[in-house]
This record gives sequence, C-alpha cells and structure tokens, in this order.
Amino acid sequence: MPNYRISKEEELKVVGMHCATCVETVTKAILSVQGVKDASVNLTSGEAKIVIEDNKKLKNVIQAIRKAGYDIITQEFIMKLNINQDEIGKVKDIIENIDGVISVKVGMERVIVEINPLSVSPEVILDELNRKGYKANIETEKIAKKSEYKDFLVRLLVAVFTTLPLLFINNIVLQLVLSIPTQFYSGYPFHRGMIRAIRNRTTNMDVLVSLSSNTAWIYSLIQIFIGKEPFFLTSSSLITFILIGKLLEAFLKEKISEDVIKLTQVKARKIENGKEYEINSNELKVGDLVVVKTGDIIPADGVVESGEATVDESIYTGEALPTTKKKGDPVIGGSIVQTGALTVYVTRSGNRAYISQVVSAIKEAEFTKLPIQKLVDKVSSIFVPFVIVISVLSSIFWYYIFHADFTFSLLIGIAVLASACPCGFGLATPTAIMIGIRKLAKTGIIVRNGDALQRLNETKRVIFDKTGTITSGKIKIIKTEGDIQLASALESLSNHPIAKAIAQLHSDMTEKKIEDFTEFQGQGVYGKVNEHEIIVGKKEFVLNNCQTDEIVDDADILVCKDGKLEGKIWISDEIRPEAKMVIEYLKKHGYDVEIATGDSSKFADEVAKSLGVKLHKGLSAEEKAELVREKPTVFIGDGVNDAIALKESHVGIAISSGTDIAKYAGDIIISNLSQLPYLLSQSTRIVRKVKENVLWALVYNIILMPLAAGLLYPHIYISPEIAALAMSMNSVSVVLWSLVQ
Repeated sequence: MPNYRISKEEELKVVGMHCATCVETVTKAILSVQGVKDASVNLTSGEAKIVIEDNKKLKNVIQAIRKAGYDIITQEFIMKLNINQDEIGKVKDIIENIDGVISVKVGMERVIVEINPLSVSPEVILDELNRKGYKANIETEKIAKKSEYKDFLVRLLVAVFTTLPLLFINNIVLQLVLSIPTQFYSGYPFHRGMIRAIRNRTTNMDVLVSLSSNTAWIYSLIQIFIGKEPFFLTSSSLITFILIGKLLEAFLKEKISEDVIKLTQVKARKIENGKEYEINSNELKVGDLVVVKTGDIIPADGVVESGEATVDESIYTGEALPTTKKKGDPVIGGSIVQTGALTVYVTRSGNRAYISQVVSAIKEAEFTKLPIQKLVDKVSSIFVPFVIVISVLSSIFWYYIFHADFTFSLLIGIAVLASACPCGFGLATPTAIMIGIRKLAKTGIIVRNGDALQRLNETKRVIFDKTGTITSGKIKIIKTEGDIQLASALESLSNHPIAKAIAQLHSDMTEKKIEDFTEFQGQGVYGKVNEHEIIVGKKEFVLNNCQTDEIVDDADILVCKDGKLEGKIWISDEIRPEAKMVIEYLKKHGYDVEIATGDSSKFADEVAKSLGVKLHKGLSAEEKAELVREKPTVFIGDGVNDAIALKESHVGIAISSGTDIAKYAGDIIISNLSQLPYLLSQSTRIVRKVKENVLWALVYNIILMPLAAGLLYPHIYISPEIAALAMSMNSVSVVLWSLVQ
C-alpha cells in the first residue's frame, strides 16, 4: 500500500524579526527542514504559519529558526505520572503524536513536555493521557514568553541613564565607562542581529545600526589613543534614539496583535458540584455549565440554562444594539454581557467555538501578500548593500573632493548608515492588512482570504443571489391548488427556504413513509411517499418529468404524483429593507448590478424590476457559476446552490446566516447586506494604505539619506544621532499611518 502522509498546519510565534530581510531569513530556515511543504511569515504579528508532514518535525523547525538567530515562544510543563519502565516508550509516543508537541522527556514519575502554546495546551495532553488510562497531574508550567516591548524598554532605560551624563561630563575615562553599557547592553540586539545576518549571508537593519554605532565607538577609542576628542556621545545617542523608535514600534505591534485574539483567551467561571471554579476558556468541554456576569466575555458557544441578560453580539452580527437572552436562547463565544447574568450550557468550546474559527480565519488572511509586496521584497534585498556603498562613497567624497577632515567625513558616512531604514518596507503591507482585517472583524465582517481585498478593487460587476440574500428568505405560501400533503411531507427533508415553507403546510408526518429522497439543487426534489412517486419543484423541472396536457402559466411550484400533475403552489417573499440602499450605492459608484436566481417565478421579475437591475432567472448552480466566469465578478449568496458561484467568482461574499457550505466557499463573510458598502470602502482603504506605506518608506529614505550625506550642508546638517532617531521613526510612522482612517 502507498504511504500517505497527512499535512498539518502549525503556527509559531517568532521573536526578533524587524524587517523584510528577517522575514525572508526565517522563511528560508523553515523551508530548509525536510518535511516542511510550505511556510509564510508575518512581520507585524510575528507569526509563522507552516505546513508540515510530520508533527515530530516541529522540533527540527524550531531548531532551524533558532539556528538562524531568532527565537520561538514555547511552553514547558512538568506532569507527575507513575508508570512502569516498559511503558515509557508508549507514553512518549502518545504525547509526541499530539499536534503542537515539540519535545518530550519521560521518566518513571515525571514527564517534561515542551509545546507550542498556539496549537495545544497542557490540559489537552493531560486529557489524552487520561483517556488512554494514565493518571497524570500537572505540577508546574512555564511559558517562555518574550515581550520585545519590555526588552526594549529595559535597554532604553539603561541607555538613557548612561547617555544623559555624557552631555555634562568632560572626563574622557568616565565617558568611556558610561558608553560601555549603552554600546554593549542596550545595543546588543543590533550587534547580535548583525552577526546573525552575516552568518545567514544576508543583510538587514541590524547591520546598519551595529555598523554605524560600532564605527563611532571604535573610532572614539582610537581618538583617545592619539590624544584627540572622542565622540562617545554620538555612538550612545545613536543607539538610544533607535531604541526609542523600536520601543514605540514594539508597543504598537503588540497592541495591534492583541486586538481581536484576546477574545479567545478569557477566563471562565465553571460550576461544578454547586461551586464556581475559574479556569481558562480552552479547558471547557461540551456539557459544562458556566456563569457570565455584567462585563464578562462569554467564553464558549452555548445555550442559556438560566438567567436573563442583554448581550452585545456585534462581533457576529455587526449590529450595535444588544439583544436580550433568556432560558433556551443560543449565545456565541466572544459576545459581551452588558447587563444581567446568565448560566450557560456549553455546546461548543475551544477550537470548535465560533470566535476561535473567526480568529483562525483572520490570522489566515493576515498572511496575505499583495502584488506590491514583490517590489518591496526586491527593494529590501538590495537596500542595505546599497546604503553601505553610499555611506562609503559619501565619506570618500567629503574627504578627497571637499577636503573635509577625516572625523567629519567619517561622521557623514555614519549618518548615512544610521539614516537608512529598511523596516518601513517590511511593515508596509502586513501592518495595513492586519489593521484593516481586524477593523472589519469588529463590525462582524470576516475576511477569510486576504487577496480578496485586492480583487474587490479590480471588478465593477456585482451579482446577487435572490432568495435569502436580496430577499429575507422567509417564504410565504399565498395560494395552493390540488393535493399537496405528500409534497409537504417530502419537502420536510430539504433545507431550502421554499421547501421549509411547503413542509409547514402539513405538520403531521407520522403516517408518511418517505423513501429514495433525492434533491436537485436549485430545481426541486424527488422521492417516494407512502409508495407514491412525488416530484416537487420549479415548473420547468416538474413539467420535464411529469405527464400533463394542462397549460401552466402562473404557478411558482408544481407537484407531480405518480407521473401526473397533482398540485400548484404560489409563493411570495419580502425584499430586505437594506437591499435597495445597497444597490443604489453600488450603481452610484459605477458597479453593474445583477441578480442570479434559481427562481423562475414572476416574483423574481418583480424583485428585479423594483430594484432596477438585470435578472438571470431559473438558473441551476452550475449556470450561476458559468455566469460569474464570464468576467471578473463579485458574487454574493447564502445557499448551497450558491457555493460553486461563490468559489468560482473573482470575489465570493457569503452571508453569515446562510449555509455552512456557502460560508466555506466565500472569500469574505458579512452579517447582512448593509455591510457591503463599508466592506468595499475598507478594501479600497486597505489597498491604498499599503501603497501609501510603501511610497512613504521609499520617499522617506530618498530624502533622508542625501541630507545625511551632507547634500545641503552647511544649511542643513544631520548628525548621526539625529539620523538614527529619524530612521527609527520611519517604521513607527508606517504603523501609525496604517491606523489612521
């Protein structure tokens, strides 16, 4: 038999990345591991997504990343476990085969496990061992969580307290002593980064910072030995100013990253034996009872067991107004209790909860690289070598052409190195995309495919499904003729809105025996009811499979019994109140708007006429797909028969209240039609922000580098430390600009 391998996805939190070159280095390190099929790295979130054949290779991936000079956030914990010597190998295999486990060390009494906290928790491993019959308890657990913000803060404080005295101290020995902590402790991340880059045969921002600060510091030492004035203040100020910028950048990135993800990391008050226990939400199981009070985030999906409260479900519905929940009502994890208290019976928790699925979709979309990123990557790959060449040429030019003294010429070269910033290029795309996607998520719009944001700006044709999208989908039966009892019984097995309405006409199904049920998407259904062959569906579908000489002109749905026309049904639906406003908005902004529906009734014509749009009616699922293939199209739908069109269209937008298959097929999920104008404007904004960020980073460097090289000297002179501050503000400005509406 062939040996099939199932690929698995893992997400890792990478520490130490600063620019596009870092992203490229980490990506190459991951892909160098045998068994890794794909890898993508996001600079803003600091996360790497990998597709790996064997979970046991995860350890090799982490080793490769660490060997490249970066680190991974992992969690280590110790379990107490009494086993026999001959069971050690079996226990180790059980744990190693759980997704997210990095390494396992098993003894007869204790097990030390290192895991990826983004994929698995200690409780999951504990449950698996207990399920296999092993009694285990967690003794200690420790997360190797490294905050770049806190690290930069400590290093900046050291730099500030040792650099400020240099402004007032003239003693050369004291200046040297005070410069050492700043140069070698505060500046250590940059020096380490340069060594890492050289070892990986690449260049990055660390190379520029380390090279410029070390050049200034070493030359100051030389100045002391030859009896001249050193400039330790320059090297120390350079690192201090860069740290100010890196601190602000790290702070903004951490805040952005926590924005939506924190909804999955909440505490839950679990009721057990009449007492409340506080646990992590990912430890909840189906059947648990939890208490939520005013201000609490509901930790899992469930049903209200008791109590009454108003709940903010905007993360799901996009509606600002809260809804009242009482016994028997469903609640969604991530919703917030505004007033009142509820006891909730958990129906879905952990990765199966709605909010976890939303967060997974958001994080997946954030790895998107828009076409402009290819240009960014090319610029980043040659940027640092280019800057080093310009720096050397600037010093040579001033020393040999303008006959400036050597110290001034060297400071010019250092200023050029300190002024150039490749970080802005690396942050331009991921920051704008991340902020934009999370802003949409807050309104209930879930972007599953980030590329769709770019594609939304490339088409001016929008096609809507009718039933459940343009209309409410709450079908009303306005008239019937003939015997439809058996048809009503048959339709009870279908999920289509029209079928549900017909099924409700006769609720007593106890005497009905249904066999051979078959559903033809967008056409109708067939089956045997009490030994009678029944066909229910659109006129054309039924007439093609039923013998009749009767002329049928105005009925919407026909019923065929044992090959003969048996009944007629007339239906009606309501146009959603927001549909007209949305369509008027689209027309005003130059979109061609059409409706594609499987409905061939007169009601479809009435809907299209009242909205003033082109109509394609009586279409099968495949015919809808053919329609969207004609040219770039945005298709919006909610039903099973819309899934192919959603998948085949340039951009597929599903309605969250629709079927699961439609939501899985869509690139974007919206709560209701009224969100469409906001989605379109935000997609334009996100793409524009990416381009503006790239342009800003480019222009910033184009202006700053010549000024640092002394182009306008003596009118404008930028010292190395001021150049460093300006450089560090480049990446900060990119992040801040991405936040601006």
